[in-house]
Amino acid sequence: MRFLLFFFLGFLSFFYISEIIHRLISGIRYSILGLMLVILGFVVGLFGGSLLEGGLNVLLSSLLIGSGLGMIIHHLLSQKFVFFEGPEKEFVLKHETAFERLLEILPGSLTWLALTSPIWLSFTLPYAVAYLILIADVYWLLVALRIGGFILIGYKKMEWAKKQDWFKRLQKDFPNDWNKYYHLILVPTYKEAPYILGPTFDAITKSDYPKDKIFLAVGFEERDNPEKIEQTKEYLKKNIERKIAKVFTTIHPFGLAGEVPGQGSNKNWMIKHIVEDLKKMDVKIEDVFVTTLDADFVMHPQFLSGALHKYLSLPQNQRDQRTFTGVFLYHNNYWQTPTPMRLMAVGTSFWQLAEMVGSDKYMNYSSMSISLKALLDIGGWIPDKVNDDNGFYWKAYFHFNGDYKVIPHFLPISADAVQDTTLLKTFQNQYLQIRRWAYGVEHIPFIIRQYFTKEIDFWDKTDKVLFKIWGDLKWGFLAIFVTFGSILIPIVNPNFKESVLSVNLPIVSSWILTAAFLGLFATIYIHEKLVPKRPKNWSIFRKIWSFLQWILVPIILITISSLPAIDAQTSLMFGKKLEFRVTNKARLLEKA
Repeated sequence: MRFLLFFFLGFLSFFYISEIIHRLISGIRYSILGLMLVILGFVVGLFGGSLLEGGLNVLLSSLLIGSGLGMIIHHLLSQKFVFFEGPEKEFVLKHETAFERLLEILPGSLTWLALTSPIWLSFTLPYAVAYLILIADVYWLLVALRIGGFILIGYKKMEWAKKQDWFKRLQKDFPNDWNKYYHLILVPTYKEAPYILGPTFDAITKSDYPKDKIFLAVGFEERDNPEKIEQTKEYLKKNIERKIAKVFTTIHPFGLAGEVPGQGSNKNWMIKHIVEDLKKMDVKIEDVFVTTLDADFVMHPQFLSGALHKYLSLPQNQRDQRTFTGVFLYHNNYWQTPTPMRLMAVGTSFWQLAEMVGSDKYMNYSSMSISLKALLDIGGWIPDKVNDDNGFYWKAYFHFNGDYKVIPHFLPISADAVQDTTLLKTFQNQYLQIRRWAYGVEHIPFIIRQYFTKEIDFWDKTDKVLFKIWGDLKWGFLAIFVTFGSILIPIVNPNFKESVLSVNLPIVSSWILTAAFLGLFATIYIHEKLVPKRPKNWSIFRKIWSFLQWILVPIILITISSLPAIDAQTSLMFGKKLEFRVTNKARLLEKA
């Protein structure tokens, strides 16, 4: 464990020292000094035992190697080459496909390296594994407490936002600006039945924003059921068209070159055709504010006014470099879904809420609002990727040279928790939905390529890329690592059983993880305030179970959360590209 500590101490120290060197002396190739430190570290480790007794040579070797690598890595990231700029760039361009493939392998390989570390490290470094598990436990505790605190803050922000009359505030705060803006709401749909889409459309007509300033665009897929498309169009004609300014419908062709069938490519198709119609209507592009909704999303009545108010509150030089988001609550069918799906729904919702409050790196998720001008400037969504939300964030971030953020306005959207017609299909849909979300790792090659080509503040882009890589990594391995890591050490290395640490590890670990459950109290408290009332026809035992459901959280984190992430990363690692798969939506108390 000590040599790992010395290694990371040297790495981090000289990484930051390299930044000082870079700022003070331009043009110096300090990576060469880093290489010399690495070589010196190996020499000390191999031949310094006679001069430095008691293992000091190993510690010094670790420090020197870490220091050298810190300088080399900093030089690579900041200068975009290691030793020789021209030949290295030429080599990368010549083998661009191979490097992209290596970057696709990276997320899965890191996850499997971390997952199997209690096995291969325990042969020679069982104590190092034990301490790493304890560090992971403490990290888990801190994250749980952090999320619990931010959920409470986020709930208060949402309740405050819901109580405001945002339309009146628009008129008061921006009397000369607000009334020129039109809202364009994009709803891509594939396989969703009209009874799922109906509440989404109806909520739009109930918005407090002037109806003659609201456009609804519904984007169908050519491969969808023609009868269902016609039924939806008929619903729009009878119930929606007369209540708002205009309803647009588009049909996205299947199999277009350079596209993956999915929401991203469908929304691009919608925008492409609607812009022409808007020009014919003499509606200026700068006066259109776009909101994207999934087919089951039901907006709060103040949602459109609140989002526009947030947009106009920003300085003009910032507002078109931001997207805006509400709070996601999976309440449409909450008590109809099986317990694991309810836990996943509330976990996803509250994690998103905590990130909105506590992180400056919150990324686009499911729904967003943005000016049409900015959307066209960015170029829409990446058309050949499955995970459109994550891809849009990175495309916008690099397009605006790092000056891009997602701004929450905290007004809620109610969505569907995963529910299918049978229990088995429900579990399958939940697994596949999480796998699709976790497939955001497909953007790693694009992110790294842009990292080395865009002139963005070094620390900002490095921070965000490391946040992305660490987020994908911990999603797949952390819950399994802290749960089973301590069990594997004595199995792999029986000698470890005789140590004091072996006896204390499971005890200390269990106490830390139990303390981490304190973070759940905030979740449970806010959960009871937000979710719909339990059905009156439920039995007393079913109601009691709905309060005890939280005991399943550890199992859910390991199975329905971690395993799909491992699956997604492993699929990409082996070159098996996933296709966009729509999560089937069924509300069992409704008739399809």
